[in-house]
Amino acid sequence: MNVLVTGGTGVLGREVVRAAHAAGHRVVTMSRKPAPNAAAAPRWATAHLVTGEGLAAAVADVDVVIHAASDPRGDPAADEEGTQRLAAAARAAGVGHVVYVSIVGIDRIPFPYYARKLAAERALAASGQPYSILRATQFHSFVDLLLGKAARAVPIVMPLPAGYHVQSVDVADVAARLLRAVDDGPQGLLPDYGGPERLTVGQAARLWKKACDVRKAIVPFPGFGATAAAFRAGHNTLPADTSPENRGRVSWEEWLARLAAPHPY
Repeated sequence: MNVLVTGGTGVLGREVVRAAHAAGHRVVTMSRKPAPNAAAAPRWATAHLVTGEGLAAAVADVDVVIHAASDPRGDPAADEEGTQRLAAAARAAGVGHVVYVSIVGIDRIPFPYYARKLAAERALAASGQPYSILRATQFHSFVDLLLGKAARAVPIVMPLPAGYHVQSVDVADVAARLLRAVDDGPQGLLPDYGGPERLTVGQAARLWKKACDVRKAIVPFPGFGATAAAFRAGHNTLPADTSPENRGRVSWEEWLARLAAPHPY
C-alpha cells in the first residue's frame, strides 16, 4: 500500500515509517519541514496541518494515512482543525483509510492537551472519511523523560505525585499495532492499547532509579483536583481484563535495560 505518515519525524512517526517499510509498504513521511536531503525527497511530503498548505499534494495517490502528528507544546490548531483539514483532503483524494493515534483516558482525564486530542478524534469521526482511532498509553520514553525532570527538579530528593499509575508501552509495539490496523481496514474506535503491566509511579521510579543509578530518595506529594484524581484512579491505564493482543510485549524494566548508558544525575 501507499502509506503517508504524518508526524513522520517524531518519536512514534519514525518507528512507524521504519516498520511500514519493513512490511513492504511504499511510505511517505509528512513533515512541516523540507526533506533533509535529495535522497529522501521522493519519500517526503512537506505540508502544514495548521494552514493546510501542501495537504492536497501529500495525500495524492495515498491508500492509507497514519496520522501521528501531534505536539502538546505546539499550536493547538494542529489537533482539531488540522485533523479536520487532513480528513477533508484525504476524503477528496479518495484515501481509503485514516488511522489516528490518540491517548488512553482522554475522555476521562480533564487535561487541556487531552481535550485537544479528543476534539481531533471527534473531528475525524464526523468527517465522513473512513477511519480508525487507536488510543495508546504513554510511551516508555515519555515516562523516562518525566522521571528525569523529577530527578532534576530539586536537590537531594525526587518528588513524585502520590497514587498515580502508569502502563507505559514501547513505540515499536505501538507501531506494530498501527500496521495491524492498516491491514484490518477502517474500524472506528479500536480497543485501547498499552504496555504489558500497570505500575504505580513509585514502582516505575524505583526501577528507573536502579537502571539510571540515581540515588535520590523518592518523596511523594499529594495532587489536588479532578486531573490528579483521574490519574490516581488509573484512567490512563488499561482495564485489567484487556486481552494480550492489546498489550505490548516490552515491559518498562526491559526497556530500561536497553538504555545505552545511565542518566547523569
